[in-house]
Amino acid sequence: MKKTSSITQNLAFYPQNKTEHEELSNDAMPPLTSVIQIIPPDKDEEIEDIFACAPGLIFTDDTRNHHGDPGSTIVYKSARFGDIDLKTTDPEREEERQLFGHYLWNAGIKLAELVSEEDDGRWSVKGRRVLELGAGVGLCGIVATLAGAEEVVISDYPAPVVLENIRRNAKHAIPERLASAYSIEGHEWGELGTDFATKFAGRFDRILAADCFWMPSQHSNLVQSTLHFLAPDGRVFAIAGFHTGRAKLAAFFDVAVEEGLEIEEIWEEDVDGVRREWAKTRDGGREDVTGRKRWLVLAILKRRMRGS
Repeated sequence: MKKTSSITQNLAFYPQNKTEHEELSNDAMPPLTSVIQIIPPDKDEEIEDIFACAPGLIFTDDTRNHHGDPGSTIVYKSARFGDIDLKTTDPEREEERQLFGHYLWNAGIKLAELVSEEDDGRWSVKGRRVLELGAGVGLCGIVATLAGAEEVVISDYPAPVVLENIRRNAKHAIPERLASAYSIEGHEWGELGTDFATKFAGRFDRILAADCFWMPSQHSNLVQSTLHFLAPDGRVFAIAGFHTGRAKLAAFFDVAVEEGLEIEEIWEEDVDGVRREWAKTRDGGREDVTGRKRWLVLAILKRRMRGS
């Protein structure tokens, strides 16, 4: 029997698009960045801070793809749940700062918008057991709790300053009556021998991951954590921006397929809701940096069936 290359084998686990350059407009949601307001800290701002906080206002072609600075408040203006105030943390160590979890990224906003929808569509978390990986400020896990998930675990790198900030945000945003529906846990991807990992193995119907894919050295660890926690019939909701380069995202999906996940759906969408097919490369790898900040990749993944 002729042996098929690993690349050819992996193609079976990518959804096949009907057309090569299909673009659709989604008018159901407002522009992504319009649901975010930044309240600066109560102090006089330096002129550099003002420019840093509002490039989209000063340079109109530049889309703001991350939000928040130490001391500021991010207000997520949810159409369903009202204003949700979020604080960012100021990581103490360089190792923690390099994770960039002290910002809210557009991928997290998009995922929060999708899981907060009231219908029982494909992104619904109502009645589900949900794990958020790489939570950052915790927005997606907070919204999942408010949206009626049965159980939510909001997790991020086990740094006290990061986890304490998530606890503060969750306590402020989630009513006391829902306090038993969520918890905050530290988890380092790929570390599966901890009490937390042992307790929650195979438990979650839905895993949320927003902008977790920009470190190639962590791709395999992230996939292993995903497979460890994912229920047999569960789904992974994965969204990411292109600000760190398309190649890094494409590499993650390749690793995911190689190690046991299957891509059920995948496409690209910009901040205005315009959709197009997913592509591993565009413009010969010479995408305009300003332009690509407008775009996200959205994917739904599942566990590969045995024998596939």
